[in-house]
Amino acid sequence: MLYSTSNKNIFKIFLLIALIFGVFFILYETLKIIEYTKSEERKKIELWAMAQKDFIESSNLDDDIGELSIYLLTKNFENPIIQVDKNGKIIGHKNIYDEDKSEIDSLELQKYLEKIAVENEPIEIVFNNTIDQKLYYGNSSIFNKIRYFPLALITVAIFFMLVIFNYFKSSFESNKNKLWALFAKETAHQIGTPLSSLMGWSTMLKENDIDNEILIEIDNDIQRLNKITNRFSEIGSNKNLKEENLNDLLTKTTNYLKKRNSSLIKFNFVPFKEEITVKINKTLIEWVIENIVKNGIDSMSGNGIIQIELNKKNHRATILISDNGSGIRKDLQKKVFEEGFTSKDKGWGLGLSFSKRIMKLYHNGDIQIKNSIVGKGTTIEITIPVS
Repeated sequence: MLYSTSNKNIFKIFLLIALIFGVFFILYETLKIIEYTKSEERKKIELWAMAQKDFIESSNLDDDIGELSIYLLTKNFENPIIQVDKNGKIIGHKNIYDEDKSEIDSLELQKYLEKIAVENEPIEIVFNNTIDQKLYYGNSSIFNKIRYFPLALITVAIFFMLVIFNYFKSSFESNKNKLWALFAKETAHQIGTPLSSLMGWSTMLKENDIDNEILIEIDNDIQRLNKITNRFSEIGSNKNLKEENLNDLLTKTTNYLKKRNSSLIKFNFVPFKEEITVKINKTLIEWVIENIVKNGIDSMSGNGIIQIELNKKNHRATILISDNGSGIRKDLQKKVFEEGFTSKDKGWGLGLSFSKRIMKLYHNGDIQIKNSIVGKGTTIEITIPVS
């Protein structure tokens, strides 16, 4: 399976490289064609200029030179030409018409001269060793079309590259999501086996009149493990979203966290003035909140204030979780939700990454750092669409 996947990835990379080389080859050849066409058009106009000069200078139009000049002057081509004298006055033109194919007036002709003057360098016509005339010419319609081919080619190539990149990215994200789901389900399976055994042992201990306080603690731990197993089981399963009242959910979650943490940690929940109903997976949302709170407690070294505040803005519920801990440096704020990133000596860097995926993939929401000041604390913002 791994061999097959590796071969597919190699083929995709090879295909992308081949596409890039193909685009550059076609682009190179197209530029050569454009340059060749431009050069040939200039040669054609230079021949016409030479014929014009020979026609003027020739005293005998019956000789071979005169006949050749007349042939070149009467030969059809579509490049617009404007002939000016040494003072810049227009003395002739060819292939220039207005929209109804009638002769163009002098004012429009002057504007046309300004237009084609920037398209090509003028050709000088020398009489008696002095420049007596200049020949300005514009591009042919064919040249005007092909000169945009490279731009069109680059546009199409960029489009296809973006499609391929998006495909690779989606494929990579899909594989990564599958890996996360498999990891979560395997973790749930591994915890589930000893958990079943512990539940059996707990039942046996109750039947043997063991100290009730010990049994209560064992049951609490079993419930905790069972909750963790359920959370991992939800990853990769159907979304299973249900309508929940966020004020009620956060009240219960805050109370639960108070019981599970030291009295040195003060919890403060600020509910929204109205009821906010959202479609969520309750088990996963509780996990997200616990992950953020746990990180906040760690940043306060187990002594400080955690505030959870619920708000609503633009059809989205926002949960703000604040601590007065050590804060996060600016250069690290974009990395905290990446897989494997952790500031702890023994951390795996999975908690916040899991939380980000839970919010985006399961709830069409998001989680981000709203603000953080080193030495003062951090506020994390969770957003969820309102039903």
